[in-house]
Amino acid sequence: MKKTVIVLTLLLTSFFGLSQEDIEIEESNKNEISTNLLDLVVAGSFNVNYERYLDKNQSLFIGATFFDTFAYFDAGNIKNTNAVSLKAAYIIYFSKKKDHAGFFFYPQARIRTGEVTIEDYYYYYDVSDTPSDYIYTNDTTYDVGSFSLGFGIGHKWVFNDKFTLGINAEIGRVLAGEINTDYLDYVEPRFGVNFGIRF
Repeated sequence: MKKTVIVLTLLLTSFFGLSQEDIEIEESNKNEISTNLLDLVVAGSFNVNYERYLDKNQSLFIGATFFDTFAYFDAGNIKNTNAVSLKAAYIIYFSKKKDHAGFFFYPQARIRTGEVTIEDYYYYYDVSDTPSDYIYTNDTTYDVGSFSLGFGIGHKWVFNDKFTLGINAEIGRVLAGEINTDYLDYVEPRFGVNFGIRF
């Protein structure tokens, strides 16, 4: 009987000790660094985000994207890009039980500078006496420098109180910038599959 009591006491002490450690670790996780994997795969852009958790399931978000594009326009034909964008957002999580996770909404602002060059081509078929095919290539460069405002929605999952996986969709409206309307629109949709680490 004494051995059983001692074993139960040790188990309970260990359990409460681990629980206390979990609480301390959870409370210390006030930051998150993430990257948008979808941008990397679809557009070849490299993205780094920082999120600072605030009280009441809200947070401040700052992200930088290098080798950026305007939405995913001509992402498959990009020859060169030197565009860089900075994005700031205020995220509001709607879950009452999850800590900075679940469904969320955010207003956002984005500023972008740089140019994108695409390799454009068209096909021509000659119907003369000696028919032949021609493919003409032409590089087109457009300026993506702009300032936009918009909003987004998404959902975030947390694993082991450490790793995060989120999906989001957002739309922005260009308010300032010389957008080449022959190639681009003033409305920019974007999507994300974000992997992050809390610390």
